Amino acid sequence: MKQYDIYGNVTVEQHPQFEDKIVDPNKYYGSDLNRLCAEKVRKDVVVNNIDLIINDYKTKTIRIIESKHSSEKLAVGQKLLLEELSRKGIKTYCVYGNYPYLSAKIYSFQNKKTINVNQEQLIKFLDNK
Repeated sequence: MKQYDIYGNVTVEQHPQFEDKIVDPNKYYGSDLNRLCAEKVRKDVVVNNIDLIINDYKTKTIRIIESKHSSEKLAVGQKLLLEELSRKGIKTYCVYGNYPYLSAKIYSFQNKKTINVNQEQLIKFLDNK
């Protein structure tokens, strides 16, 4: 949703995730701070709970990984955030699978491709090998 001033210039562009947004008090939040943000912080920003950030000190590489169960979908806000971080040069991924991850899928926001991996390959990926 956009708001315009009297000259027709866009003054506020609401994030697409928040059109008709209702905060569900029974929803899982990663932390109480996340819940407070969802309930009280202005609605033209997105607050995300991301699952994993790996900082490989040896290679000076940061990777951000969201995890979803095999049948789960990435939320709109999470997808937009991970895409934006990828455009800024941060390696971002979504791993789809179920514990113990005998098989999984890794989606790369850099190359927009998904690869199928077994547990050993997933561990190597997480080890940045």
